[in-house]
Amino acid sequence: MEDRLRAILTHAADAMIVIRTDGMIEGANEAAARLTGWTEDELVGRPIQVLMDEPYHSSHQGQIERYLESGVSGILYVGPRALPLRHRLGHTVPIELSIGEAVIGGERMFIGACRDITKRLQVDEALRAANAELRCTVFELETLSVGLATQKAALEALALETEAARRTAEVANQAKSRFVTTMSHELRTPLNGILAVAEALSRRDLTDDDLELVTIIRSSGQGLLSILNEVLDLAKVEAGALLLDPGPFTPAEAVTAVGDVWRFAAEAKGIALKVSFSRLPATLLGDAGRLRQVLSNLVNNAIKFTDRGQVTLAARRIGRGSNLRFEVTDSGPGIEEDQRERLFDPFIQADAGTTRKHGGTGLGLTICRELVTLMGGRIWAENAPEGGARIVCEIPFEVTDAVAPPSPTVALREPGEAPASGDPLILIAEDHPLNRRVAGIVLEGAGLRYEFAEDGVAAVAAVKTGRFDMVLMDVHMPRMDGLEATRAIRALPGPLSAIPIIAVTAASPDEVSECREAGMDDFVSKPIGAAALLQRIAEHLPPAD
Repeated sequence: MEDRLRAILTHAADAMIVIRTDGMIEGANEAAARLTGWTEDELVGRPIQVLMDEPYHSSHQGQIERYLESGVSGILYVGPRALPLRHRLGHTVPIELSIGEAVIGGERMFIGACRDITKRLQVDEALRAANAELRCTVFELETLSVGLATQKAALEALALETEAARRTAEVANQAKSRFVTTMSHELRTPLNGILAVAEALSRRDLTDDDLELVTIIRSSGQGLLSILNEVLDLAKVEAGALLLDPGPFTPAEAVTAVGDVWRFAAEAKGIALKVSFSRLPATLLGDAGRLRQVLSNLVNNAIKFTDRGQVTLAARRIGRGSNLRFEVTDSGPGIEEDQRERLFDPFIQADAGTTRKHGGTGLGLTICRELVTLMGGRIWAENAPEGGARIVCEIPFEVTDAVAPPSPTVALREPGEAPASGDPLILIAEDHPLNRRVAGIVLEGAGLRYEFAEDGVAAVAAVKTGRFDMVLMDVHMPRMDGLEATRAIRALPGPLSAIPIIAVTAASPDEVSECREAGMDDFVSKPIGAAALLQRIAEHLPPAD
């Protein structure tokens, strides 16, 4: 039995120490020797206090004596408890201790079982540290969650404010659009009269002084019309309503036409306007009208800022494709580097004195940039190597096999020459007396016959007679507007429904679309320009007329 017990103690993983009631060590196993640093033989006969640190070292023997007297102990059979064990080398080792009692050879003994819990404490400490870090992380996450919730609420509130601001801006933009449309219509009516009468007067036999006055009236009216068009185009840009109307055109004719328009203005300032182009395709697909608008703005701008020398408009093909490069170069003062990008901002000119000296709204280059961008191109400003400024734009077009339409012409008759009885009869549907008179002046100048209808109802009734070859239709009229009148005419039986109808209005993009949907064939913007109106008439009348 002793051999069995010794074998068990020897191979036990826990340190086993047998203690007599006088506190002396009776025996120990190999695990106890490894734990304490003493050999088994060295432990036997030593007081158990050699393995104890304070306060246990001083109180241990008294606790044994009290137990022997009273039979009450606080450590026997109460489960493992953590204590420090003093190692032979002087340091302490954390252990877990369990104590039991036994009678061996008729003598009461205490048996202590203990194990090194250093690693377990390290694990526990690591777990505590990890738990503490986890708690900190949870706290941070909770704090972050609260912050995110606060930010979310703030963003939702901001989104509501933004949406409210967007709706307010839309309402304001709609109000602005209505205001711009109304002002456009109201301003174009008197401009219509000014320009048409001035044009008619310029073709009469006037004295030089009177002709100069008429020229001033025409120039001033054209200046007002230019400003009005720029403001309206800017409104279209802001509303995203600036549209293109692509079709086949001849690029050389477009460039030449711009040069012809501005040649007299250049000569009036004593400067030369040179136009050149090379390797341009015969026909391209694009918005020729908007291209001419861009080039006209650039040439006009160059003439405005050039006091002597020349302005050059050059166009050429880039590589072998259909992309074109346009350059407008002047011999003016040039552009400071820090001003080049700002030139394309609305209402911006190179310096404050520019507006006072040369006039203008500062919108021309802004509109050019928007139009070039809309056409898929780019535009920039630079100083010309020989001095002066240069505006360059590169625009992609498509090559097409379609034939560009020829420019129709209408010969103006001499003042007082009566129209021939076989000439076309045109119905002018217009409620405003001034606009009626203006249209009449233009048609009289071309020797065309005309009659008036003061509203849409009268216009439909007149067309039913079958006497008219064309209708010039105002859009806004009392009783029945031009759109409703057009729909009524298109619903008439037989050839009457096919009569050409041209809208004469201060057309916005929406209004142009409505005109086409109602069945109108074309439109002319107010104020009426004789050339534009007569060109439209020539396009829609039979060739024999």
